[in-house]
Amino acid sequence: MNVIDQSSRRRVNSWRSRLDTRTTAVIASATGAVPLLAIALLSPTFLRPNALPILIAVLTFTAVTVIFAAKVGRLSERQFAVLGFGGMAGVAISAYLIADPAGTRAVTSMLAIVPAIAASSSPPRVTAGLSAASVVMATVLSVVSVGSSGWAVTAVAIGAAATTVLVPVALIGGLRRTLSSVNEKLQRLADTDPLTGLVNRRGLLSNAHSLVHEACERREPLSAHVVDVDYFKAVNDTAGHTAGDRMLAAVADALSRAVYDVCALSDAVVARTGGEEFLILATHREDHELTQKILDRVRSDCTVTVSIGTVTVDVQPAAPGDSAWPATSLASAESGGLDQVLDAVVRAADAALYQAKTDGRDRACHAGTLTISW
Repeated sequence: MNVIDQSSRRRVNSWRSRLDTRTTAVIASATGAVPLLAIALLSPTFLRPNALPILIAVLTFTAVTVIFAAKVGRLSERQFAVLGFGGMAGVAISAYLIADPAGTRAVTSMLAIVPAIAASSSPPRVTAGLSAASVVMATVLSVVSVGSSGWAVTAVAIGAAATTVLVPVALIGGLRRTLSSVNEKLQRLADTDPLTGLVNRRGLLSNAHSLVHEACERREPLSAHVVDVDYFKAVNDTAGHTAGDRMLAAVADALSRAVYDVCALSDAVVARTGGEEFLILATHREDHELTQKILDRVRSDCTVTVSIGTVTVDVQPAAPGDSAWPATSLASAESGGLDQVLDAVVRAADAALYQAKTDGRDRACHAGTLTISW
């Protein structure tokens, strides 16, 4: 018995995992017209004369909607717009078929469901289109149900119907924008080093992925610069850690200015990878203009100097099914992802950085070319 129960639970959980929130809501709202059939069968005067065949046609469309949505699992925007509009049309027709005006007005309120669902996850144009269609349907039903009561009552009914549709859309849309803004801020905090304002390791991975992918598509190499502050321990020991933190912030600002003097914002990423070490990944320039610009900028803006180890990263398209991996005498370890590729790049540049330190600091050394497949 337990085995059967566990199997059933697994099937239910698997079915639920296939459905996103929007699709689930569409299925739930589509079934809202089903009770009308039961009421119509129990109370024949509930519907207008000869309305039962039309109601059955509406329920048939509802059944098709539910089956299709359940099978697809995650509706595309086009599918949601079509099924959503069809569902609203079904609600409007069902409301019209009710003989009692009070019942018509009650069912009309269901027109707010689909636009509210759209406001929670659909693009603005889809939400606006469905909201406009819903308001038009609600207006027509209001005129039909209370039109004989005079223009004043009709106007109030139209305003109430439109408000019923638009208020949930506005509230849910506002909550969605607020949530998106909060998530963006949290993402920036998670990706940013709080001391320097540069991206951290997590942010580096996100930005580097775009650079590597574009370099592969354009068949253009990248340059990686590992930058280390010279004699930084002496700054901490003599001036204190607060002064050391200010110095790191100044160096980070100098690096950013140097990079963006040479590269476009989309062509480079500057990251603090730990302690007094930074990593710059940028589109490659044969004349090493960026390297010299970094050295000059730090010398002029800061009271310390930096040493730089550089490596050219040649990004080659991988054969289908291959993992990304570096193939070079400088770093021969295989890799299954961007983080391992970056580790190999840093190891290669670190070797050049060590040489720059050995040669006297305040200079740059180049490690050659690192080829990776992507």
